[in-house]
Amino acid sequence: RKMKVYLAASSSITSNMGNWQNHGPLIIVCHDTFGPFSGMHRKIADELAAQTQGIVLVPDFLEGSGGLCPRYSDENDQPYQLGFNAFTFRLISGFLWSGMSFYRKYPWDTKHKPLFVNHLIPFLQSKGIEKFALLGFCYGSWISMKACNEEAVVKHVTCAVHYHPGIELLEKNVFGNKDGGVGLCRTCQRPQLIHSTKNESDDWKPDGAAHKLLLENDQVPEVQFSLAPQNQSHGFMTRADMRVETNRVAIKEGLDLGVAFLKK
Repeated sequence: RKMKVYLAASSSITSNMGNWQNHGPLIIVCHDTFGPFSGMHRKIADELAAQTQGIVLVPDFLEGSGGLCPRYSDENDQPYQLGFNAFTFRLISGFLWSGMSFYRKYPWDTKHKPLFVNHLIPFLQSKGIEKFALLGFCYGSWISMKACNEEAVVKHVTCAVHYHPGIELLEKNVFGNKDGGVGLCRTCQRPQLIHSTKNESDDWKPDGAAHKLLLENDQVPEVQFSLAPQNQSHGFMTRADMRVETNRVAIKEGLDLGVAFLKK
């Protein structure tokens, strides 16, 4: 199976190079609902590679579909942030019109799990890599959390970092799990950092239900929750306008939290 993947590295490596073992940690970035080739995904991958002295892969988990709103999937790194704007209107309209049916095309068991088990993990093993960290934005946070609950995948995972998680949206509204995904925190098996915004429900904010369940989970040795500044909305890490200083500061703070956690 062929898939498009963005690769960032602190040293000169290529996908054809035989062994990646001596090139630092491996991080898989799980993108937001618009796919890996818009927003700030690639810039963040470059920064992660530089700061961790490692390798960062950003696979296209949505199979080239362009995500929920294909018009925003172009490869121009254009940030579109949620707010009172055309982007948000089209996003909400797209979700109401076709969001449920779109997301249901990509269930964990038949789409994302096979991608990890049959493709990503064997590819990394061919490069001498057995372990990797996960870092997810919004939709990608759901992928990361499911991976940390999947025995065939989690044995290769070191930890997971989540920004403005979309776990509740996917679990409750799309796949009908009434607990909104917090039950995944009870069975999760790796260290977790969750950096939420004011837009996430209380369950996914510091001291909320997800936080408490992770702290009670003996299989999770490290738990860190934090809340982004009040002037930031869901999606800001990959969608904020970098021309605005407060956005740049908030993104840097969020990335610094993630990098520090990954280095533990």
